[in-house]
Amino acid sequence: MENENEIIEASEVKEDAAAEAVTEVETAVETVTETVTETEPEEKSKKYPPQMSLTIRAIVGAYVLYLAYQIATSDSEVTIPMWIAVGIFVIAGTGLVIMSIKHFICGEYEGGKKDNN
Repeated sequence: MENENEIIEASEVKEDAAAEAVTEVETAVETVTETVTETEPEEKSKKYPPQMSLTIRAIVGAYVLYLAYQIATSDSEVTIPMWIAVGIFVIAGTGLVIMSIKHFICGEYEGGKKDNN
């Protein structure tokens, strides 16, 4: 009989400890939620690249296109991996040039017409 009472008391102590732990976790979650809510920025401002970065990107893109042209028109035998490289170079170079020109035209650079800072 004494063993049963001890077991019951021990289980009640464990239940109380578990309830306290759950309460502590709930309090911690509420605190973290409040902190995160308070520190969220109201409005994110978009940072545009400098005009010189766009110029360099366009030049690099043109150079990558030039390399693709040189590989494709070389006198040596152009293998399948070389054609794959040419395709990747053409895509990357064209993307760099087009995106840089687009950013110039739209004024998406530091000091451009879309920069509100």
